[in-house]
Amino acid sequence: MKQYAIVIPAYKPDERCIHLIRDILAAGFPEVIVIDDGSGPAYRDIFESLSAIPEVTLLRHAANQGKGRALKTAFHYILNNKLPYEAIITADADGQHLVSDMLKIARGLEEEPRHVVLGARDFTQKDVPFRSRFGNRFTRLLFRLSTGTVLSDTQTGLRGIPVKYLERLLAVYGERFEYEMNMLAALKKNYIPVSEVTIETVYLDENKSSHFNPLRDSFHIYKVFLFYGLSGAASFGLDIGLYWIFIQLLRDEAPELFIILATIAARVLSSLFNYYINRNKVFGQGSHKSFIRYYILAAFIMLASAGSVHLLYAEWLGRGEVILKVGVDTVLFIFGFIAQRAWVFRKE
Repeated sequence: MKQYAIVIPAYKPDERCIHLIRDILAAGFPEVIVIDDGSGPAYRDIFESLSAIPEVTLLRHAANQGKGRALKTAFHYILNNKLPYEAIITADADGQHLVSDMLKIARGLEEEPRHVVLGARDFTQKDVPFRSRFGNRFTRLLFRLSTGTVLSDTQTGLRGIPVKYLERLLAVYGERFEYEMNMLAALKKNYIPVSEVTIETVYLDENKSSHFNPLRDSFHIYKVFLFYGLSGAASFGLDIGLYWIFIQLLRDEAPELFIILATIAARVLSSLFNYYINRNKVFGQGSHKSFIRYYILAAFIMLASAGSVHLLYAEWLGRGEVILKVGVDTVLFIFGFIAQRAWVFRKE
């Protein structure tokens, strides 16, 4: 285990943290880097006990800045001091990550030295708290839709990370719990391979020791999906509104083609709005190729929308063209999201 260091962000830890670190060192790991994330004077004795252990490096934040910032502080320390480790293993301070599982991560790194190795918990067990089971399933679904990556556990804090990737991961956005999710999303963008090893699913006192705030931190994790949904909803509303206007203007002027013409006019205007929002506010990246790709995709979706509505439209619907278009475009909206994530706004 001499080539792997353990990194533990700690916020208001208890005695279990001390016992955990002693067990980690007894297992053969050479160093444990602990980040006191502004725990305050009440926890000074615990951190003084840790700093007295020769193999423990203690880094401090004067005020609480979040788990993401604590991890970045450790990454900076490792890179700035050129520590002689091939990889690090991140773990939580509350004892929910077992030393035996850290050894599994280490073996995974030995087998796949280019991979980021994740510890995946089994959420089908009966003793898993409902909020953890539901949160993992929901997050896995959103993560798969947004990145195209299938993972068993997107919220695991037990991760083996080769040191050569730390500089790139420092550029990932996020200061609190959302950083861990953003880090996973950044792996595929940076062509970093990922593998998983099964670990024990441990919840102490119904996971009461967790500092995860369901409302605040869930927003940080899911906000990229929320912003995409808001962008899509705003563009969708603009598109439908413009479509209705053009339908009224063109119904009598071009009775054979009014649906297709209205769709094209509405989509061109709403797509300009959507491209700007998605590139600058949602995905936050893109190149000169993104504009071309976006409009290739937009043209395809526009033709698919117009063609589908035109083929499905029947006279007995009366004036139901708008309702029909809503149904068709809902399906195309999901397809468009996946295509934008994987192709249009991908990192070059």
